[in-house]
Amino acid sequence: MDKEELLSENLELKKENKKLRRIIEEQKLKEEQIQLKQENQELKEIIKNENISYNKIKANTPFPNHKERESAEVISLLNRSEKRIRVLESLEEESKIPSQISKDIDDSSYNISKYLKTLKEYGLVVCLNENDKRYRYYKITDKGKNYLDIIKNQ
Repeated sequence: MDKEELLSENLELKKENKKLRRIIEEQKLKEEQIQLKQENQELKEIIKNENISYNKIKANTPFPNHKERESAEVISLLNRSEKRIRVLESLEEESKIPSQISKDIDDSSYNISKYLKTLKEYGLVVCLNENDKRYRYYKITDKGKNYLDIIKNQ
């Protein structure tokens, strides 16, 4: 093969590579769009089911200290989603992986992962083996148990 043939072949390969990258990028965008639409639908459902918007509570309620504000935020978070409460209830007795929780509360693994992420951000659950990619065990924290008791006794 001479130099011109190699250059020509390289040019063709680069064109094909560019085309394939564009296809992959379009597919990623479509997947992201589907996910965003699903999340938007879930958020609309949450808003529809709320009697009082969270922002109104946060903006109009005076809190003397940070702890009270945090407490109100956590209670509001849990009251906005029965599923989050059910995730905490599922973890009351033992640590579990998301697929077990999914079966317990009859919801998708995708949604369970979102619930766990949020609950973890608020310190209500903890992942016991964060470095594992599969079979991550989650446990309810003492803080999570306290807030679950508060919600149950409302």
